[in-house]
Amino acid sequence: MKTLLFLLLALPGVLLAEGGLPNEPYIYVEGRAEIKKPADLVTLRFDLVARNADQTQANQDVQAKASKIFAMLDERKIAQDDVVASDLRSEPQFQQEPGRPEEQGKLIGYVVTRPFLVKVRDLKIFPQLVDDLIALGGVEFSGIDGSLAKEEEVKDESWGAALADARTKAEKTLKASGMTIRSVFAISPVNFPEISSRIFGSSQVAFSVARDLVNKQGASQYRLAPVTVSQSVHVIYLIAPAK
Repeated sequence: MKTLLFLLLALPGVLLAEGGLPNEPYIYVEGRAEIKKPADLVTLRFDLVARNADQTQANQDVQAKASKIFAMLDERKIAQDDVVASDLRSEPQFQQEPGRPEEQGKLIGYVVTRPFLVKVRDLKIFPQLVDDLIALGGVEFSGIDGSLAKEEEVKDESWGAALADARTKAEKTLKASGMTIRSVFAISPVNFPEISSRIFGSSQVAFSVARDLVNKQGASQYRLAPVTVSQSVHVIYLIAPAK
């Protein structure tokens, strides 16, 4: 599904030659496009955590389970390039004495953590994968995010749609006033402050996705909302009377 949002402003030729603006009649247009597509990529973010009084043992526990996770991902044909697990943290744990919050307390052990980031391109397998990771023990999830595998292509598509929007609306407005586009003076993904600070609010490019997670008996169910890519483009056209 694709939805295009439009915003157009025709300025009289009185805003001239300020801050690099044209010194002849022009029209300033903000074209907008919003494209929605189903998510086809899921990113899992989780930590593998082990706690032990002995730091070496805590590390060994983490590494042993990490090996199981790598094997689990290999079985599901998740490419190595889609897995990031390069970091390791080891932190001491202290027992806080009641009534003495300013004191460090007694050392009682260590927490060793390995963060994982996994991209799953086959959406059918990721619910069971999440369940299997949690069943392994010591896995703490921080996020499940839907996105687009070809995000840049969609951004290019939205840019083209925003440009087409700007041109179409400019031509429609100028036709009604007996004017026509002579040439393009400037194109920018951000606004022109000299004009927009007077007329437009802030404008931004957005890339967002919502998520609805539903748990039932058996394999968990995850419902990913469509990914929305929004783009705005600011164009100054030089104009002249229509012939």
